[in-house]
This record gives sequence, C-alpha cells and structure tokens, in this order.
Amino acid sequence: MMNHHYNPDWLTEEALLAGFVARQNDFAFMRAELARAPLAGSVQHYLLVGVRGAGKTTLLKRLAIAIRRDPELNNHLIALSFPEELYQVKNLADFWWVACEALVDELDYLEQSHEAEKLEQAIAQVRTHTDKNTLTADAGFQLLQDTCAHLQKRPVMLVDNLDMVFERIDKSGRKLKDPHSPAYWALRETLSTSTSPIVIGGSVRLSDAFIDYDKAFYDFFLPKRLGKLSLAEVRSVLEHLADAQHQPEVKERLHSNPARVEALFELTGGNPRALGLIFELLRSGPNSRAVEDFERLMDITTPYYKARIEDLSEQAQVIMHALAVHDAKLGLRFGHTAAEIANYTDLPTTSISAQLSILENEGLVEKSPAHGRTQYRIVEQMFRLWLQMRATRRIRQNVISLVRFFESMYDQDELRAKPKESGEGNALAQKKAIPAVASTEHVYASQGSQLQAPGLQAFSTLEIAGVQETLESLTGNIDLLVSTEFVEKYLASLLKIPTSASRVLDEMRSLGYDKYARPLILAFEAALEDKADMLTELEPELQGATMHMYARLTGKSGKK
Repeated sequence: MMNHHYNPDWLTEEALLAGFVARQNDFAFMRAELARAPLAGSVQHYLLVGVRGAGKTTLLKRLAIAIRRDPELNNHLIALSFPEELYQVKNLADFWWVACEALVDELDYLEQSHEAEKLEQAIAQVRTHTDKNTLTADAGFQLLQDTCAHLQKRPVMLVDNLDMVFERIDKSGRKLKDPHSPAYWALRETLSTSTSPIVIGGSVRLSDAFIDYDKAFYDFFLPKRLGKLSLAEVRSVLEHLADAQHQPEVKERLHSNPARVEALFELTGGNPRALGLIFELLRSGPNSRAVEDFERLMDITTPYYKARIEDLSEQAQVIMHALAVHDAKLGLRFGHTAAEIANYTDLPTTSISAQLSILENEGLVEKSPAHGRTQYRIVEQMFRLWLQMRATRRIRQNVISLVRFFESMYDQDELRAKPKESGEGNALAQKKAIPAVASTEHVYASQGSQLQAPGLQAFSTLEIAGVQETLESLTGNIDLLVSTEFVEKYLASLLKIPTSASRVLDEMRSLGYDKYARPLILAFEAALEDKADMLTELEPELQGATMHMYARLTGKSGKK
C-alpha cells in the first residue's frame, strides 16, 4: 500500500478510513457538533489549528467521509471539500465560485450527475454576467444557497489553509493588506445567516483576523488545537500500520526496541505526517539505531524542506537559518530576539523585524513575549532540525548527540522497568552504569569543603582525585550521564548544596555537556534555580526529555 505522506487528498476513502487511527477524539467531537447542527438556524464555525503535518487535512477529509456515509449527518448536510491550495482565489467573489465548484465535485462524487451538470452550467452562465470589478460580489454565494436549498442540504465548507485564504481576500484589488477589509465583514455577515454554510477550516496559526478584538472574526471561529500525538497514540498508529500491511516483524521491533521509537517520537514531535516515514524506517532498517533512523529521516524529507526554504526570500532564508543554528548559550529560553538575530546576521533590526512578521504570518515562526523581550523561534521542529543538519559539522554533531541522548535515556528507562524479581534488569543496568555511588551522607558531610568531597566521595570507586576529573571522565559517555548513579544519586543530592551544585553546573558546561547532554543540563539548571515553568518554553524537541530528567532529579513533574 502506498503512503501519501504529503498528499492525503490522493488517498481513496477506504485507505483513509483504514489509516485513520490518531485524532479519534478530535474527530468524535467534530462529528458530534455536526450532528447537532440544524438545517436552518445559528451554527458554530471551527478552526483546526496545528503545525504542518499535524493532521488537519486528514481530519477534514475524514469529516467529509462521515458526512457522506453517516445517515445522522447526510440527512441534512453536504460536504464541500476544498483543494488544499486555493491559488485561484484573489478576492471574496472568487472564494464563493470555488465553493460552487466544490459542490459540483461533491454532487458528481455522489453520482448525482444531473444536479452536477445543472450547477456547472449555472456557474458558467452567472459568472459571464457578473461584474468582475466587484470584488465582494455575492452572486456565487447566492447560487450556492439556492442550490443547497433545492437539495435540502446545508453545506459544510471544509477549507484547509483558511488563514491563507483570508490573506488573499482582504485586499482591495492590490497586494496591500487591509485588516479592516470590507471583504471580512461581508463574509462574516453571510456566515451569520440562519442558512449559511458551516465552515470548518484548517490553519497553521491564529492570525490577527481571528484574534484581534476589532477585527471581523474576533470570537467568531472556535479554535481547536491539534497538538502533538501522545507516545501511546504513536505506538497505536505504528502497530495499526504493521497489521494493515502484514508486517508482523515491524510490530515485534516496536516492542523489542522501544527506545528507538521513543527517540524518534521526541525528534518528530508526535507529528502524524512523520509516522508513515517512521514506519518505513522500522520496516527497512530492522537493526538500525535511532541515529541512523534520524539521518535517514532527514534525507527522506530533504526535497520537501528544501523546496520550502527555497520558496522564501533571500533575507527570510538567512533569518530561518539563524533561528535554527544560532545558539548563543540559550539555556532556559523560548528563542531569540530580533536584535540578537540582527547581530548574528549583520542585517538591520528593522529588516529582521519585518521579515519575522512575514514568517510568522506564513506559520513558519512563532513568538513569545512571556519572559521579557519578545523572542522568536521556528514553529516546526523537524524543519528546525533539518536546517541544523544542513549546517556546519559542529552543529550537525550537536543534533546527533541529542539523538544519542534520547536513545540512551529511553534505554535506561527500559532497563529500570524490567521485572526486578528476574534480576535481569539490574544486571543489564549495571553493565551500562558507572560504579556505585557512595552514600548521600558523604555529600551532606561535604558542605564545609563544598565541591571537593562530593567529587572525591560520590564516585569513590573511580579513585579520581577531584570533581573536574570525575566530570571529564563522563564527557561524551551518554550512557553514564543518564545513569541512576549520576543523575539521581549524585546530581539530585548535590541540589541540596546550591553553591556546590552551581559550581558543578558551570563545570559541566565548560566541559561541553551542553553538546552531549543538553536536556540534563537544562533540567539541572531548572531544578537549581527553581524554574520548572520555563521547561514548557523550550524547543519542543527538548521539552519531553528535559521534563523527564527534571522529574528524575527532583522527584516531581516539570509541568505546572
């Protein structure tokens, strides 16, 4: 069976139904809302918000199938499925003609050829006699309304990239945006009637048109965010794919090497689009490790991300590159300020700010003013990681080290989770762990001499004369850095001696632990400075692992 990773619209209905495993709760909610929608009367319009690949298009297609097949829906509704890109729309009048064409498509799909041909002829006739200079003309809307009244069905407009459609219709015949465009108010008025279409749109973000209180659509569309899938959902989807494609060996690999899947889960951000790619990696590389999987994943997605970056202006490309690779010892931060990017790129701050605004409108960049000056970062983590993998060897190696950290961390969890009565878990863990740590009494007794005693005694069996040498011996050995002995028996105990913990944190940073174990460093910093709330501001690919390490260090969750 062929997987259409970037074009779910090409799937047959049966294939889409068979593969629709994730987003079940979101679908059930939207289906129930449609079932309650009356043939005539006020309705709620919805906006599905999520990054590219979050499953917006697939969910819209699933809703269309439900409207066609479910008697509770098709007795009063008809689905209008719009193309993912509406390049032909340049004003509101065009939007209504596209809606009429979507209705022709649906009638043809439902084998109501007579009605389809009649509507197609009416479109041609009415458009010929419509004033094309009236950009908010509603002739198309009236034809849509009349046809649906004849059919005794209320149209459900399933519009992907609705924010981009709005960008196209808010102009007054020129490429000038008008946030108070008459087209917005005209569209709101038509969508507020008792027989108006129900609109369910998809968007990569909540643009100004939806959230500014003085705009036409403020508090008009109800946003429904499609976040990352859970690890359990990811496993369920992969197991379903293995069953559907008769690949029991892949299902076995999911259980025999869970760290491999968990590492890829963190790196792809639980993005549904990436699951098909992960499945292909599991099928074609039975014995590979997470690093090999990740490198192949980046290779597979290169044509897609290369086209996306090359579609941007030269300055926008420079800024995206800077947002991806500029580190500047971020620590517990959301991203970079415009001034920092300007300093890194040698471009004027005014140019950077203007380009960041454009990139934000296109859903490529997000911002947060939550902690001082507004900071920016790339929204889609796979895009960010792909840019990093295309950068210098040093930056690429930092990404590879992060992948290795994920796999070692989940390997450690798997070993700890093995049945204690068998003794197997402890035996395997000891092979991967550093020698046993001396009792925590040594750490507390060392408060007077601060750093030296923990360095000497916490790893006494290493017979190393000093904490710096101890830390140097761990540099680059990720299995040791995620071990129980180092994290929970040494670092966690050290947190009770803040001055010593601070010196150890500085020493680990100077030795390059940021390269080998950034989630651990960030978790230790958050625990030391009591900044658990900042963990939710980190890049998404770091959040899960950092919260996990924070929990191991402190015994409590990093989430508030």
